[in-house]
Amino acid sequence: MIFRTLVPALGLLVGGLTVPASAQAPLTTALDKAFAKAAASTGDPGAQAVAMRDGKVIWSAKSGRAINEPSAPVTGSTMFSLGSFGKTVLAAYALRLTEKKVLALDTPISAYVGKKVAGSNVVTLRMLLTHTAGYPDMYADPATAPLFAGGKKYDPDRPYTFAMLAPGIRKPVNPGKRHAYSNTGFIVLAHVLSKASGGGAALERDLRRFLRGAGTGGGSLTAERSGRALSRFAHGYIAGDGGALTDFFTAYGAKGIPTDLYGLPFGDGMFAGTATGGARFLDALFAGDRLLRPATVKTMTTPSPQSQAADGTYGMATERTKVGRRTWQGHAGAYGGFTSMGATDRTRGVTLMVVTNRMAASDVAGTIWTKLAQAYASATP
Repeated sequence: MIFRTLVPALGLLVGGLTVPASAQAPLTTALDKAFAKAAASTGDPGAQAVAMRDGKVIWSAKSGRAINEPSAPVTGSTMFSLGSFGKTVLAAYALRLTEKKVLALDTPISAYVGKKVAGSNVVTLRMLLTHTAGYPDMYADPATAPLFAGGKKYDPDRPYTFAMLAPGIRKPVNPGKRHAYSNTGFIVLAHVLSKASGGGAALERDLRRFLRGAGTGGGSLTAERSGRALSRFAHGYIAGDGGALTDFFTAYGAKGIPTDLYGLPFGDGMFAGTATGGARFLDALFAGDRLLRPATVKTMTTPSPQSQAADGTYGMATERTKVGRRTWQGHAGAYGGFTSMGATDRTRGVTLMVVTNRMAASDVAGTIWTKLAQAYASATP
């Protein structure tokens, strides 16, 4: 069953004009239909979707089950792992520190973490943010691969530390030369930010303060793990051959939320929350200029020369996506049975965010998000 919510008392802003609530029916109908069709085509995952304009939710929907056994429906407050969508959140915070001159984009990170991290005397914050540092994949490294799902040393209830992951962080290859998407680089970024804040607990505190500007309270967007989150958290499901689903929580015997789903030291997937939380963050960052200075946002969203050389649009933990004649700025994510996609049409101040608890051969959240973006474009000027 699909539930959707509209804010009927508010006029919808379209192209700078206020559209009366009575005229919103074509838009909400189009989004409702697109969401229902896309959810069905991706196997009816547990999902939340939100459309936001200038800080206001103009449409939302939810469907499916947060947990299959015992059955529990997705609600508006159900929490999901946001995967790599969190790279954008962490990058925005890092850029805020550059505005405060706590960090510098082109200073080797050894200035903050010392020389024990491989490549720290060459790699810079700019390289980490633009995926040009050249770090090999830590998750495939023999020193650390056994620590994750399917590995002999995987323990979903044991907290991870940077020291556990450090042996898999190898010397970067041709740092600064080319764009190569790197989860490892963002684990290093989280280490840099932890050092800059004075430790992991201090970083979580500083992130919490930073995100207040986006109105993401109540666990709607968080890097902090807590016992309270378990009662609200969906289980992640991975679809295998023939459509059979593996519950990422129960398959490995987790007693709570698996410790690799979010939180430190995983700068590549540090955040969890709701679709509304993700949308509020994007709205504050890309539509409201409430988190960073406009010049910093421009730096963040400008594709790096290395990405452009590869025909890409990736800037600093964010890239452009074109749907029809609209251009969106955002990021996708996928890990542990969860997928996410969120982006903002900066010209119109519109944000779309989708989170699901399903991973499959196709991008589940990305498929739903694209259908919503197409529906939005067709229903508005």
